[in-house]
Amino acid sequence: MKVHVLCPASSVTGGPEALHQFVDAGQRLGYDMAMVYLPEDDPDPTPAVFKMYRPRVVRDIVDAPDSVVVVPETGTLQLLELRHATRALWWLSVEHFAMRNEAMRQAQKAQRGPLDFVFDPRFGVVHLAQSEYARQFVARQGANALMLTDYVRDEIVERARALRGGEKQNIVAYNPKKGLEFTQKLMAASPPEIQWVPIENMSPAEVAQLLGRSKVYVDFGPHPGRDRIPREAALCGCVVITNTQGSAGNAVDVPIGADYKFDERHTLCVPQVLARIGEAMVDHARMAEGFSAYRQWIEDHRQAFLQESYTCLATLEALIAQRARQRLAA
Repeated sequence: MKVHVLCPASSVTGGPEALHQFVDAGQRLGYDMAMVYLPEDDPDPTPAVFKMYRPRVVRDIVDAPDSVVVVPETGTLQLLELRHATRALWWLSVEHFAMRNEAMRQAQKAQRGPLDFVFDPRFGVVHLAQSEYARQFVARQGANALMLTDYVRDEIVERARALRGGEKQNIVAYNPKKGLEFTQKLMAASPPEIQWVPIENMSPAEVAQLLGRSKVYVDFGPHPGRDRIPREAALCGCVVITNTQGSAGNAVDVPIGADYKFDERHTLCVPQVLARIGEAMVDHARMAEGFSAYRQWIEDHRQAFLQESYTCLATLEALIAQRARQRLAA
């Protein structure tokens, strides 16, 4: 079985890193894995930060019965180009797929979205879910998904450990690209002794330094999958506060206490969140200790991902063998 994983060239966001992690895990398990970067015009498409995964890179997909082509939801239409290979769709962001599908549906003035074919059994698409949130979404469409999450790479874990014991300041860190409207409401009502610092225009090391100094990290964005920054914030010793949207709405993807998750649609949400932030400013050490199980879960996930990768690849291998027997029987 050959497995080709399609990845946006030169992209360094969380989704592409997960794609690199899967190729790396498959290679370690002895599978014939390869990365296909799109577009193909870059002679060295592997970002420097991901070279540690040592992906084998090929330019051409092998569209054969003994091949699997894995695409993120950004590459869904490329599955239609395949005639013989097993199609696999890795759900890294539910919202990205939904918005793209709806935009294409409206542009074409169609009743159904053009990407809905992935749930049609005739196409035989195998679904992989980066989050429990994605798995539940796929289930609501009448399909099953294998769990294939991701992990925080060793470099980030080790850096966070070193920073976790440092001196904390009355800082609340936040991502201005996510849930800014509600975060601004919190900032407007916040006491002056609390400093709100956006995570923007920073290198990874600078982000870690900020999280290492911060007592709290808030994230009221959409949570389309298992986002990395909340995990890194917890590793750096922050008290993590989220909403209940997307993957933050369940205890599998973001396994923190329910008293650290708030529904921003509630009329009393702003004072409730600020009260919790105020507690963290006064009693940070005790509250951060309550996140120790979450931190351990994050640190252990590299091994869990290797097991998930094995399960997915073994399932795909068995499926290819089953389809081969069906062709012979026909």
